[in-house]
Amino acid sequence: MKNLLLPNLFRRVGWIIFAPALLWGIIRYAGLVNLPLESGILIDRLTIASINIGAILIVASKERWEDEMTRAIRHASLLNALYIYMLLVVSSIVLDQSDFKHFMLVNMVLFPIIYVVIFSLEMRRYHRMSRDEE
Repeated sequence: MKNLLLPNLFRRVGWIIFAPALLWGIIRYAGLVNLPLESGILIDRLTIASINIGAILIVASKERWEDEMTRAIRHASLLNALYIYMLLVVSSIVLDQSDFKHFMLVNMVLFPIIYVVIFSLEMRRYHRMSRDEE
């Protein structure tokens, strides 16, 4: 099966887009910065798009040393992120209407964030384990 991953350079670009957008999104969601209505809506949309695009660039880029274990980690991270995401979505049934609206706002970027976190942690653990074997 052909591997359709982006070159490693896109990983850095993804982090450059993802990290500030996520930080800005957290600041905006917490209500620490208030913007005028029209520019606030546009900036919120750009923030959501930037978080998603950055996350896609991070996870769809090759590692420096791509091997079978990396592919297995990608697959396992995707499944684990899906399980966690589905658990959160199912648990949202118990939320009342105002909390549900907040959850749906966060839900737009939740899956890519969960996947980036799980994949990064698993790759760090794999690299640490392979260093210890040498």
